[in-house]
Amino acid sequence: MLLRDLPDGSTLAISQPMHALVSGQLARAWGAPGFAALDPFEEVATACAQHDVAWMDWEAAPTLDATTGRPHVFRAVGARSHAPMWAAGVARALASWGPWVALLVSRHGSLIYGSYADRHQLDREDAEAAERYLTEQAVVQHDLAAHLGATEAQVQTAAALVAVTDALSLAVCGGIETIGGVGTAPMADGSSVKLALSEGNGSIAIAPWPFRLAEVTLTWRARRLPAGAQWTDEAAMRADLAAAPVQPVSARLVPG
Repeated sequence: MLLRDLPDGSTLAISQPMHALVSGQLARAWGAPGFAALDPFEEVATACAQHDVAWMDWEAAPTLDATTGRPHVFRAVGARSHAPMWAAGVARALASWGPWVALLVSRHGSLIYGSYADRHQLDREDAEAAERYLTEQAVVQHDLAAHLGATEAQVQTAAALVAVTDALSLAVCGGIETIGGVGTAPMADGSSVKLALSEGNGSIAIAPWPFRLAEVTLTWRARRLPAGAQWTDEAAMRADLAAAPVQPVSARLVPG
């Protein structure tokens, strides 16, 4: 879950799968038509849109962060909790969308557990869970890639699109100040570049511009929590979240 505090004191709660939906919108606006480097494009775009499938059950029953009195944001959940969820999400992706989507979901999990130890390995149990995921999923990824006949270059390019659309969506949904950077983006000409973001005048500017459209409008939905909303009881928090009004949210991306 992402929580974005608004100037009026209220908060938008955005689920992980909803944030991933924005990643899918970004992917489908990416590059030139027929982005050949990402063939099969539709399955790659589906992986972007479904990369947080592991969180679906958690979002239906989010946990209470006793230190804040609010739902845990995803960065505050340790790997001991979500590494098994992520492995189950890979299996769910394989059963639902097939090997390409499963491979890219698995690779994205490996990126997370290999790169963000400060967030997801809060103690020894978390570190062990992350290492177990990395070891077991390396075998899964090898077997899926072999089954597909996919080259490592193909997989790396597709995985890079999942990663960059994930980061951009986090910036859009949570605010660009909440992310450490966007990382390297695969461009339509075959190059890889680091994107720079700036926010102002109701839009987010991106340079260099990676999309095939002159500008991109993204839409999603979030639950609006009243100002000062906090809980001491997890069941009450879940009930109030489920009853919170759902509102549409949008963002406009323009060339930097």
